[in-house]
Amino acid sequence: MLKTEAEGVRLEPTQIEAILSLLSDRDEEILNSVRKQLFEMGKARVNQILDAAEVGTRARQEVEDVLRRLREPSLEQQFSRLAATQEGDVELEAGAFTLVKLGYPDAALDRYADRLDRMAAVLRPQISSRDHPLRVIRCMNHFLFKTHGFRGQENYSSCPDPDNSFLNRVMDRKRGLPIALSTITLLLARRLDLPFAGVGMPFHFIVKYKTDEDRDIFLDPFNKGEILTRNECADMLTRSRIPFKENSLREVSDREILTRMMVNLVHTYKALGRGQTVQTLARLVRTLSAH
Repeated sequence: MLKTEAEGVRLEPTQIEAILSLLSDRDEEILNSVRKQLFEMGKARVNQILDAAEVGTRARQEVEDVLRRLREPSLEQQFSRLAATQEGDVELEAGAFTLVKLGYPDAALDRYADRLDRMAAVLRPQISSRDHPLRVIRCMNHFLFKTHGFRGQENYSSCPDPDNSFLNRVMDRKRGLPIALSTITLLLARRLDLPFAGVGMPFHFIVKYKTDEDRDIFLDPFNKGEILTRNECADMLTRSRIPFKENSLREVSDREILTRMMVNLVHTYKALGRGQTVQTLARLVRTLSAH
C-alpha cells in the first residue's frame, strides 16, 4: 500500500495523485486501508489532499469524511456525551458504533447504519409485529442467517480478534461474537418495531422475543437463531459449569449490553498484549458507568 512521508512534511504531487486514485476505487478493503492512512496523516496533510481533489468526485467526498472525523471530540468525550443523552440508559446503536472508533477511527459509520436501514426496508414487507411470534422469528432467522449469511465465529476464545466485536467488521465479515450478532438482530428488530430484547445470559449473550402472554421465546443468534427453551438455556450453562440462577435470563438494558461489549474487548486486547488499548477501554467503561 501507499507509503507517506513523516508527520509535518508536505506530500509530493505524485503521492497526492496516487491517494486520490485509490480513493476512487470501489473495493471496500482498499478504501478502508487508505482511510486509515489518511487518518494517521493528520489534518494538515489531509487538507493538502483536499485542496487537490476535484469537487464533486468520490475521492473528494472520502477526504472530506476523514477530515470531519479528525475534527470530532475525543472518544472519551463522545462516550461522556453518549452516556448523558438519555435518562438511565444509552442508545445501543449510537454506543456500539461509537465503540467502533476505538479500532477504526476512520470508519464511515453512517454507511453501516444505512446498510441496516436497507436491510429493514427489504424485510419490512415480509414481517409484522402482528404475525405469530414463531413466524416472525423464522422470517428474521432466514433473512439474517440464510440470505445474509451471518454466523458465529468459531474458536473465538482461543483466537482473540477484536473484529469479532466491532460491528462494522462483523457486518463486513458476517461473523462475530454472540453479543455482536445479538446486537445486529436487535438493531434490525427495532427498525421493524418488533419486541426483541437482549438477554444477558452468563458467557453467552442471546435475545428473546417478548410476548403478551409472558411466554418469551429465547433464541441464539450465534447459532443461526436457534430457538431455546428455558431448560435448554439452563443446560447450556450447566455444560459450562455455570450455575443457573433466577436472573440468568433477565432482560438487560442498552447500557449493560454496551458495557459487556467493552469488557469483551478488554479481555481480547489483554490476550493480544495491547495494554494501552486496555487502559483506554477501562476509562471508557468508567465514563459510561459514571452516568
